[in-house]
Amino acid sequence: MKNEKITNGLYFLMDDKRTGIIYGVLKRLHITPWQDQFADLFQDGCLAYATAFADFPGDPRTNSRFPAYAYQKVYWRLLDELRHQQRGLALTEYSLDDQDNEPTEPLPSTGAGLTTCLDRVCLQHLLTKCTPNQQRYLIGKLHFHLTDREIATRFAVSPSAVAQWKRGLIAKARQLGYNKDEFEVRK
Repeated sequence: MKNEKITNGLYFLMDDKRTGIIYGVLKRLHITPWQDQFADLFQDGCLAYATAFADFPGDPRTNSRFPAYAYQKVYWRLLDELRHQQRGLALTEYSLDDQDNEPTEPLPSTGAGLTTCLDRVCLQHLLTKCTPNQQRYLIGKLHFHLTDREIATRFAVSPSAVAQWKRGLIAKARQLGYNKDEFEVRK
C-alpha cells in the first residue's frame, strides 16, 4: 500500500511541473546543476517528495498546505543527506611550512564555515591559487580557528590588512566557482 502511494506521489510530482519544489530546495542548499552531487540530490528530493505525499494526512491533491509540507520534508531529507556526506569527507590540515602542501593529518570537522564545505581536493586547488597572505588567512581560519583579529596579531599586521586578505580569498574562491555562502567566514 505504501509503495503504491509513493508511486502515486512520483506521478503527482511529475504532473504540472511540480519539480520546482525540488529545485527550490536545492537552490536553498546552494547546490547548483554543475556540481557532481546535483543529480543524486535531485533524485533523493524526488523520493522525499513522494514519501511526503504518502505520509501526508489527508488528500495531498486537494489540500493547499501540502506544498509547504512537502518542501519542508524534502529540505530536511536533503539536509540530512548533505550532513551525512560531509561527515565522510576526509578533511585535511595544511601547513605553510610544507613546500609541497601535502596533507599531514585529518582535521576535525567543526560543523560550520569552510571546513564543512570544502573537501581536500578543492582546498588544495584553492591554496595553489592563493597568495601567501591569503594562505595564511585560510590556514589560520581552518587549522587554528582564529578570528580575524587574532590572525592580525599573529602575523603582526593591521585588522584591515587581514580583511583585505579575506576579501581576496573570497574573490578568488568565487572565480574558481565555489558558492558565495561557502566562503562567508565568521569573525
